[in-house]
Amino acid sequence: MKFRFVSNFIFCIFLIGNTNLLFAQETKATEMELEAESYEERGYPKKANLIREKIKRIRKENFQSKEYEPIYIPPNQKLPTTKNGSLEFLNGTWEFGFRFLSQNAGFRSGKEWALDDGRVAFQAGTPYFPRSPMGYQNIRTLPYQLEWEDTRKNSDTFSPRISYQHSSKKWGMEYVYMQFNTTRNFFSMGDIAGFQLGFQTDRFYSADHKLSVLVHDEYSHNKRFVWKFGFRMGSLNTNSSQNSQSLGQTGLFRDSIQYVAPSTGFKFVHQFFENYSYELGGDLFFTPVGNLKYRRDSFTSNGGVSRFGGERTTTDEVYSLFSEKRILTTIVGLNLNAQLNWVPFPNHKFHLGLQAIQYNWRANESQAPGLRALNQESYLAGVRDYFVSSAYYEADGGKGRPMRSYGISNLYFGYTYVY
Repeated sequence: MKFRFVSNFIFCIFLIGNTNLLFAQETKATEMELEAESYEERGYPKKANLIREKIKRIRKENFQSKEYEPIYIPPNQKLPTTKNGSLEFLNGTWEFGFRFLSQNAGFRSGKEWALDDGRVAFQAGTPYFPRSPMGYQNIRTLPYQLEWEDTRKNSDTFSPRISYQHSSKKWGMEYVYMQFNTTRNFFSMGDIAGFQLGFQTDRFYSADHKLSVLVHDEYSHNKRFVWKFGFRMGSLNTNSSQNSQSLGQTGLFRDSIQYVAPSTGFKFVHQFFENYSYELGGDLFFTPVGNLKYRRDSFTSNGGVSRFGGERTTTDEVYSLFSEKRILTTIVGLNLNAQLNWVPFPNHKFHLGLQAIQYNWRANESQAPGLRALNQESYLAGVRDYFVSSAYYEADGGKGRPMRSYGISNLYFGYTYVY
C-alpha cells in the first residue's frame, strides 16, 4: 500500500508540474499576442509578424504530439490517378488510344491502255482494253471514245493503338491497326460495230497490323530518339465486276495479297513548353515472300463481241482463270509520320498528325494459271486471255514489268489515355 501511495503521489506532482509549465507557456504566448497587436497598431507589421512566428513555435511545442505515426500507404496507390498517371502492369506503364483518319489513296498500275504498248495491242487484236489501276488481274473490254469515272478514293476509318513502356524507360512495345477502303466506278461508250456501252466497278480494301519493339535513346532532358523494330502483317484485296450489255460480256475479278514483312524505323520526339511535343519519323518494310491469289471469270453470250477482236461469237464463252498456287510477291513499303501532341490534363493526350504510306509490289507469275472452260471455244478464249494478261501485267516478274503501287496519305486526329 505504501508503494502505491508513493507512486501516485509522484505522478500527481509530475502532472501538476507539467500543467504549471503549460499554463506558464500559454500565459507567455497570450502576452506576446497582445504585444504583436500593439506593434501592429503603431505601424510596425514586420515586428508583429516576427512575434507571431514565435507564438506558433511555442504552441507547436506545447500541443503537437511527439510520437510520429507511420505514413499511411493506400492499397490502391498503383491504380490510375489524375496526379501521376502510372498504372504499373508487367513492370511498366501503358497507353490506350485511337485515331480518326481521313484518308486519300492513289494507285499506279504501269500501263493503263493497250495503246501504251504495241505488243499488247497486236496480241489482243483490238485496242480497246482499258484497265483499272486497282485490281491485279482485271483486264476488261470496254469502248473508250467517251468515258466517265466516278472514284471515291477517300476513306474515313478508325485506328486503335496500344503501347507499353518499361519502367526503366529504355524500351517498350507498340501495336497499331489501320485499314482503308475505296470504290471506283467506270463508265464508257463508243462506236465499235455500232453504239456500245460498258461499265466496271472496283472495290478495294486493305488492312495493316504493325507490332514493334521500341528502344528509347535519351538525347537530352526534352529530346529523344525512338528506334523501332518489328513486323507488319496485312492484306490488299480487290473485287471488281465488268459488264457491257451491248457487247454481251460480263466479268468478275478478285485478287488478294497477304504478307508478313519485317520493318525497321525511328522517330524523333521533342517536348517543348510544358504540355506540347512533336514526333517526326518513319519506317521501312520489305519482304520477297508475300503471296498473291487471283481469279478471273468471264462470260460472253452467243452473238456478243469477242474480247480479243471485233468478231461476234457463235457460241457462249464461259471460262475461269485462277492461280492454282499462291504467287510469290515482292512487297516494299515506306511509312512517314509527323505528329503534334497536346496534354491539357494529366493522363489525357491528344494528337494531330499527317501520315503517308506507300506500298509497291511485283508478282512472279511464271507458272501458268488454272483454267476451267465450258467448251472448246471457251478454252481457246481463256488461253488467249492469259496470253494477253501475261504481256499486260507483271506475269513473269521480269525487270521490264512495272511495279504496282498503292499509296495512302491521311490527316488524323487522335486521343490517348496515358496510365
